[in-house]
Amino acid sequence: MPTLLLLAPFCDEHVDALREATGPGWAIERHWPADMSTPKAMCSGRYDLSDDELVAALERADAVIGEPALPLLRRAADEGSRLRLLQATWAGTDRYTRGDIAFPAGVSLCSTVGGFGQLISQYVLAQVLGLMQNLPAYRDRQRGASWEDLGAVGSLDGARVLVFGAGNIGGWVARRLRGFDCTVTGVCRDPSRPREGFDRLVTLDDAEAELAGADVVVGALPNTRSTSGWLDGRRLRLMGPGTVLVNVGRGSFVDCDALAGVLAAGGIRGAALDVTSPEPLPAGHPLWREPRCLITPHVSGGSFGRHRQTEDNICAICCGNLRALATGGPLRNLVPASAFELAPR
Repeated sequence: MPTLLLLAPFCDEHVDALREATGPGWAIERHWPADMSTPKAMCSGRYDLSDDELVAALERADAVIGEPALPLLRRAADEGSRLRLLQATWAGTDRYTRGDIAFPAGVSLCSTVGGFGQLISQYVLAQVLGLMQNLPAYRDRQRGASWEDLGAVGSLDGARVLVFGAGNIGGWVARRLRGFDCTVTGVCRDPSRPREGFDRLVTLDDAEAELAGADVVVGALPNTRSTSGWLDGRRLRLMGPGTVLVNVGRGSFVDCDALAGVLAAGGIRGAALDVTSPEPLPAGHPLWREPRCLITPHVSGGSFGRHRQTEDNICAICCGNLRALATGGPLRNLVPASAFELAPR
Protein backbone atom coordinates (compact mmCIF):
# COMPACT_ATOMS: atom_id res chain seq x y z
CA MET A 1 0.00 0.00 0.00
CA PRO A 2 1.48 3.41 -0.97
CA THR A 3 2.05 5.72 1.97
CA LEU A 4 1.99 9.49 2.37
CA LEU A 5 4.11 10.70 5.29
CA LEU A 6 2.96 14.05 6.69
CA LEU A 7 5.58 15.95 8.67
CA ALA A 8 3.82 19.33 8.64
CA PRO A 9 1.08 20.50 11.03
CA PHE A 10 -1.83 20.54 8.57
CA CYS A 11 -5.27 21.04 10.07
CA ASP A 12 -7.79 18.19 9.80
CA GLU A 13 -9.58 19.86 6.89
CA HIS A 14 -6.37 20.01 4.89
CA VAL A 15 -5.47 16.43 5.79
CA ASP A 16 -8.83 15.39 4.34
CA ALA A 17 -7.99 17.30 1.15
CA LEU A 18 -4.60 15.60 0.92
CA ARG A 19 -6.23 12.21 1.46
CA GLU A 20 -8.64 12.89 -1.40
CA ALA A 21 -5.75 14.02 -3.62
CA THR A 22 -3.81 10.78 -3.16
CA GLY A 23 -6.79 8.76 -4.30
CA PRO A 24 -7.96 5.40 -2.97
CA GLY A 25 -5.54 2.85 -1.61
CA TRP A 26 -3.08 5.24 0.06
CA ALA A 27 -2.26 5.20 3.75
CA ILE A 28 -1.45 8.45 5.56
CA GLU A 29 1.11 8.43 8.37
CA ARG A 30 1.05 11.67 10.31
CA HIS A 31 3.66 12.97 12.75
CA TRP A 32 3.56 16.29 14.52
CA PRO A 33 6.46 18.66 15.09
CA ALA A 34 8.01 18.00 18.48
CA ASP A 35 7.62 21.66 19.51
CA MET A 36 4.22 23.25 18.81
CA SER A 37 4.80 26.31 21.00
CA THR A 38 5.32 28.75 18.13
CA PRO A 39 4.79 28.69 14.37
CA LYS A 40 8.56 28.86 13.85
CA ALA A 41 9.14 25.90 16.15
CA MET A 42 6.64 23.86 14.14
CA CYS A 43 9.00 24.06 11.17
CA SER A 44 12.18 23.20 13.07
CA GLY A 45 12.58 19.77 11.49
CA ARG A 46 12.19 17.98 14.85
CA TYR A 47 9.27 15.61 15.22
CA ASP A 48 7.49 13.50 17.82
CA LEU A 49 9.65 10.47 17.10
CA SER A 50 13.34 9.59 17.29
CA ASP A 51 15.74 9.90 14.37
CA ASP A 52 15.74 6.12 13.92
CA GLU A 53 11.94 6.05 13.92
CA LEU A 54 11.83 8.87 11.39
CA VAL A 55 14.28 7.05 9.11
CA ALA A 56 12.05 3.98 9.28
CA ALA A 57 9.01 6.13 8.41
CA LEU A 58 10.89 7.63 5.46
CA GLU A 59 11.78 4.15 4.25
CA ARG A 60 8.15 3.09 4.01
CA ALA A 61 6.88 6.35 2.48
CA ASP A 62 6.18 6.88 -1.22
CA ALA A 63 5.65 10.63 -0.72
CA VAL A 64 6.61 13.00 2.08
CA ILE A 65 5.26 16.45 2.82
CA GLY A 66 7.52 18.39 5.16
CA GLU A 67 11.19 19.06 5.75
CA PRO A 68 13.01 16.02 7.13
CA ALA A 69 16.71 16.60 7.72
CA LEU A 70 18.85 15.70 4.72
CA PRO A 71 21.11 13.26 6.65
CA LEU A 72 18.03 11.28 7.73
CA LEU A 73 16.65 11.34 4.21
CA ARG A 74 20.00 10.09 2.95
CA ARG A 75 20.04 7.31 5.54
CA ALA A 76 16.59 6.16 4.48
CA ALA A 77 17.65 6.14 0.82
CA ASP A 78 20.77 4.14 1.60
CA GLU A 79 18.66 1.61 3.50
CA GLY A 80 16.23 1.09 0.64
CA SER A 81 13.61 3.84 0.72
CA ARG A 82 10.89 3.71 -1.95
CA LEU A 83 10.37 7.47 -1.75
CA ARG A 84 9.38 9.18 -5.02
CA LEU A 85 8.37 12.70 -3.94
CA LEU A 86 9.58 15.08 -1.25
CA GLN A 87 7.15 18.00 -1.18
CA ALA A 88 8.55 20.84 0.90
CA THR A 89 6.22 23.29 2.61
CA TRP A 90 8.71 26.15 2.18
CA ALA A 91 9.44 28.22 -0.90
CA GLY A 92 13.19 27.73 -0.43
CA THR A 93 14.80 24.33 -0.80
CA ASP A 94 18.45 25.25 -0.26
CA ARG A 95 18.67 22.97 2.79
CA TYR A 96 18.55 20.16 0.21
CA THR A 97 20.24 21.72 -2.81
CA ARG A 98 23.18 23.31 -0.97
CA GLY A 99 23.86 20.60 1.60
CA ASP A 100 27.16 18.75 1.96
CA ILE A 101 25.29 15.46 1.45
CA ALA A 102 23.92 14.46 -1.94
CA PHE A 103 20.15 14.43 -2.29
CA PRO A 104 18.79 10.92 -2.99
CA ALA A 105 18.57 10.01 -6.67
CA GLY A 106 15.15 9.14 -8.00
CA VAL A 107 13.32 11.44 -5.58
CA SER A 108 11.55 14.48 -6.99
CA LEU A 109 11.94 17.60 -4.82
CA CYS A 110 9.22 20.24 -5.07
CA SER A 111 8.80 23.55 -3.27
CA THR A 112 5.70 25.60 -2.45
CA VAL A 113 6.74 28.64 -4.47
CA GLY A 114 3.52 30.51 -5.15
CA GLY A 115 2.11 30.05 -1.68
CA PHE A 116 3.59 33.06 0.09
CA GLY A 117 3.68 36.06 -2.24
CA GLN A 118 0.30 37.47 -1.28
CA LEU A 119 1.17 37.95 2.38
CA ILE A 120 4.87 38.72 1.98
CA SER A 121 4.08 41.54 -0.44
CA GLN A 122 1.87 43.13 2.21
CA TYR A 123 4.73 42.87 4.71
CA VAL A 124 7.05 44.60 2.23
CA LEU A 125 4.68 47.51 1.64
CA ALA A 126 3.97 47.86 5.36
CA GLN A 127 7.67 48.08 6.17
CA VAL A 128 8.47 50.49 3.34
CA LEU A 129 5.63 52.85 4.26
CA GLY A 130 6.44 52.64 7.95
CA LEU A 131 10.09 53.53 7.43
CA MET A 132 9.26 56.30 4.97
CA GLN A 133 6.79 57.84 7.44
CA ASN A 134 9.13 57.43 10.45
CA LEU A 135 6.59 55.22 12.21
CA PRO A 136 9.11 53.01 14.06
CA ALA A 137 10.83 56.13 15.42
CA TYR A 138 7.52 57.64 16.51
CA ARG A 139 6.68 54.38 18.27
CA ASP A 140 9.97 54.56 20.13
CA ARG A 141 9.20 58.11 21.24
CA GLN A 142 5.69 57.20 22.31
CA ARG A 143 7.15 55.05 25.07
CA GLY A 144 8.71 58.17 26.53
CA ALA A 145 5.59 60.31 26.00
CA SER A 146 7.59 62.43 23.56
CA TRP A 147 5.60 64.77 21.25
CA GLU A 148 8.40 65.39 18.78
CA ASP A 149 8.18 66.11 15.06
CA LEU A 150 10.80 63.95 13.34
CA GLY A 151 10.87 65.98 10.18
CA ALA A 152 10.95 64.95 6.53
CA VAL A 153 9.19 61.84 5.31
CA GLY A 154 9.46 59.77 2.16
CA SER A 155 6.75 58.72 -0.26
CA LEU A 156 6.03 55.78 -2.53
CA ASP A 157 4.27 57.98 -5.08
CA GLY A 158 6.38 57.74 -8.23
CA ALA A 159 9.16 55.92 -6.40
CA ARG A 160 11.79 53.87 -8.22
CA VAL A 161 11.75 50.35 -6.84
CA LEU A 162 14.35 47.67 -7.48
CA VAL A 163 13.14 44.14 -6.69
CA PHE A 164 15.73 41.37 -6.57
CA GLY A 165 13.71 38.35 -7.63
CA ALA A 166 10.90 38.59 -10.18
CA GLY A 167 9.15 35.36 -9.28
CA ASN A 168 6.04 34.89 -7.16
CA ILE A 169 7.05 37.13 -4.26
CA GLY A 170 8.64 39.82 -6.40
CA GLY A 171 5.69 39.75 -8.78
CA TRP A 172 3.21 40.29 -5.98
CA VAL A 173 5.30 43.19 -4.68
CA ALA A 174 5.38 44.75 -8.15
CA ARG A 175 1.62 44.44 -8.60
CA ARG A 176 0.90 45.89 -5.15
CA LEU A 177 2.95 48.96 -6.09
CA ARG A 178 0.82 49.82 -9.12
CA GLY A 179 -1.44 52.06 -7.06
CA PHE A 180 1.54 54.24 -6.15
CA ASP A 181 2.62 54.78 -9.78
CA CYS A 182 6.03 53.36 -8.97
CA THR A 183 8.55 52.38 -11.60
CA VAL A 184 9.48 48.82 -10.76
CA THR A 185 12.61 47.10 -12.06
CA GLY A 186 12.90 43.38 -11.48
CA VAL A 187 16.14 41.40 -11.24
CA CYS A 188 15.93 37.90 -12.70
CA ARG A 189 17.88 35.35 -14.71
CA ASP A 190 15.87 35.76 -17.93
CA PRO A 191 14.82 39.36 -18.58
CA SER A 192 13.59 38.45 -22.07
CA ARG A 193 10.44 36.88 -20.61
CA PRO A 194 7.78 39.48 -19.69
CA ARG A 195 6.62 39.41 -16.07
CA GLU A 196 3.45 41.11 -14.89
CA GLY A 197 3.89 44.22 -12.78
CA PHE A 198 7.44 45.08 -13.80
CA ASP A 199 8.35 48.03 -15.99
CA ARG A 200 11.85 46.73 -16.66
CA LEU A 201 13.84 43.57 -16.11
CA VAL A 202 17.60 43.22 -15.69
CA THR A 203 19.98 40.41 -14.80
CA LEU A 204 21.91 40.22 -11.53
CA ASP A 205 25.06 41.19 -13.44
CA ASP A 206 23.40 44.46 -14.47
CA ALA A 207 21.65 45.19 -11.18
CA GLU A 208 24.54 47.02 -9.53
CA ALA A 209 24.04 49.95 -11.89
CA GLU A 210 20.43 50.27 -10.67
CA LEU A 211 21.22 50.73 -6.98
CA ALA A 212 22.10 54.42 -7.03
CA GLY A 213 18.75 55.40 -8.54
CA ALA A 214 16.53 53.23 -6.35
CA ASP A 215 14.26 54.70 -3.67
CA VAL A 216 13.32 51.20 -2.49
CA VAL A 217 15.32 47.97 -2.74
CA VAL A 218 13.60 44.65 -2.03
CA GLY A 219 15.40 41.32 -1.65
CA ALA A 220 13.32 38.29 -2.65
CA LEU A 221 16.02 35.95 -3.94
CA PRO A 222 16.82 32.32 -3.12
CA ASN A 223 20.09 31.31 -1.53
CA THR A 224 22.54 30.39 -4.29
CA ARG A 225 26.25 30.87 -4.90
CA SER A 226 25.54 33.88 -7.10
CA THR A 227 23.18 35.61 -4.64
CA SER A 228 24.93 34.86 -1.34
CA GLY A 229 26.56 38.03 -0.01
CA TRP A 230 25.70 39.98 -3.15
CA LEU A 231 24.51 43.09 -1.31
CA ASP A 232 27.80 43.74 0.41
CA GLY A 233 29.25 46.92 1.90
CA ARG A 234 30.42 48.35 -1.40
CA ARG A 235 27.05 47.90 -3.06
CA LEU A 236 25.13 49.12 -0.01
CA ARG A 237 27.12 52.33 -0.17
CA LEU A 238 25.96 52.86 -3.76
CA MET A 239 22.43 53.40 -2.47
CA GLY A 240 21.22 56.90 -1.67
CA PRO A 241 20.54 58.32 1.82
CA GLY A 242 16.77 58.16 1.25
CA THR A 243 16.68 54.52 0.21
CA VAL A 244 14.67 51.92 2.10
CA LEU A 245 15.85 48.29 2.04
CA VAL A 246 13.58 45.31 2.78
CA ASN A 247 14.84 41.71 2.66
CA VAL A 248 12.31 38.87 2.66
CA GLY A 249 14.10 36.28 0.48
CA ARG A 250 17.15 34.73 2.09
CA GLY A 251 19.27 36.35 4.75
CA SER A 252 22.47 35.48 2.91
CA PHE A 253 21.68 38.11 0.25
CA VAL A 254 22.55 41.02 2.58
CA ASP A 255 25.83 41.42 4.47
CA CYS A 256 24.36 42.29 7.88
CA ASP A 257 27.67 43.47 9.33
CA ALA A 258 28.11 45.90 6.45
CA LEU A 259 24.48 47.01 6.70
CA ALA A 260 24.97 47.93 10.35
CA GLY A 261 27.85 50.20 9.38
CA VAL A 262 25.95 51.83 6.53
CA LEU A 263 22.92 52.53 8.74
CA ALA A 264 25.09 53.92 11.55
CA ALA A 265 26.69 56.30 9.06
CA GLY A 266 23.31 57.44 7.70
CA GLY A 267 23.98 55.88 4.33
CA ILE A 268 20.34 54.82 3.76
CA ARG A 269 17.02 55.80 5.32
CA GLY A 270 16.29 52.44 6.93
CA ALA A 271 16.06 48.69 6.57
CA ALA A 272 13.59 45.94 7.44
CA LEU A 273 14.87 42.38 7.68
CA ASP A 274 12.64 39.35 7.98
CA VAL A 275 15.66 37.16 7.23
CA THR A 276 19.26 37.54 8.34
CA SER A 277 22.62 35.84 8.10
CA PRO A 278 23.18 34.18 10.46
CA GLU A 279 19.61 33.55 11.51
CA PRO A 280 18.90 34.66 14.13
CA LEU A 281 21.53 37.35 14.52
CA PRO A 282 23.75 37.01 17.60
CA ALA A 283 22.40 38.91 20.59
CA GLY A 284 25.29 41.37 20.47
CA HIS A 285 24.93 42.28 16.81
CA PRO A 286 24.66 46.07 16.30
CA LEU A 287 21.58 45.75 14.09
CA TRP A 288 19.52 44.81 17.16
CA ARG A 289 20.23 48.27 18.58
CA GLU A 290 20.02 50.22 15.31
CA PRO A 291 16.91 52.46 15.53
CA ARG A 292 16.42 52.51 11.76
CA CYS A 293 16.48 48.74 11.36
CA LEU A 294 13.38 46.60 11.94
CA ILE A 295 14.00 42.88 12.46
CA THR A 296 11.28 40.23 12.45
CA PRO A 297 11.86 36.47 13.00
CA HIS A 298 11.21 35.10 9.47
CA VAL A 299 7.44 35.49 9.75
CA SER A 300 6.47 37.55 6.70
CA GLY A 301 5.05 34.59 4.78
CA GLY A 302 2.53 33.43 7.38
CA SER A 303 2.58 29.61 7.03
CA PHE A 304 1.31 27.17 9.64
CA GLY A 305 -0.38 28.68 12.64
CA ARG A 306 -0.11 32.27 11.38
CA HIS A 307 -2.28 32.79 8.29
CA ARG A 308 -5.04 30.56 6.94
CA GLN A 309 -4.81 31.76 3.32
CA THR A 310 -1.13 30.81 3.21
CA GLU A 311 -1.96 27.40 4.67
CA ASP A 312 -4.66 27.00 2.01
CA ASN A 313 -2.13 27.90 -0.70
CA ILE A 314 0.40 25.37 0.61
CA CYS A 315 -2.24 22.66 0.76
CA ALA A 316 -3.42 23.37 -2.79
CA ILE A 317 0.11 23.04 -4.18
CA CYS A 318 0.66 19.79 -2.26
CA CYS A 319 -2.67 18.37 -3.45
CA GLY A 320 -1.86 19.20 -7.06
CA ASN A 321 1.47 17.41 -6.87
CA LEU A 322 -0.03 14.36 -5.19
CA ARG A 323 -2.51 14.10 -8.05
CA ALA A 324 0.32 14.52 -10.55
CA LEU A 325 2.30 11.78 -8.81
CA ALA A 326 -0.67 9.43 -9.12
CA THR A 327 -1.33 10.20 -12.79
CA GLY A 328 2.21 10.74 -14.02
CA GLY A 329 1.50 14.39 -14.77
CA PRO A 330 3.99 17.27 -14.47
CA LEU A 331 4.94 18.31 -10.97
CA ARG A 332 4.60 21.96 -9.97
CA ASN A 333 7.71 23.68 -8.59
CA LEU A 334 9.96 20.73 -9.39
CA VAL A 335 13.53 21.65 -8.40
CA PRO A 336 15.77 21.01 -11.43
CA ALA A 337 18.87 18.86 -11.23
CA SER A 338 20.98 21.92 -12.07
CA ALA A 339 20.03 23.47 -8.72
CA PHE A 340 21.84 20.81 -6.69
CA GLU A 341 25.43 21.62 -5.81
CA LEU A 342 26.11 17.92 -5.25
CA ALA A 343 24.77 15.51 -7.84
CA PRO A 344 21.95 13.32 -6.47
CA ARG A 345 23.02 9.77 -5.77
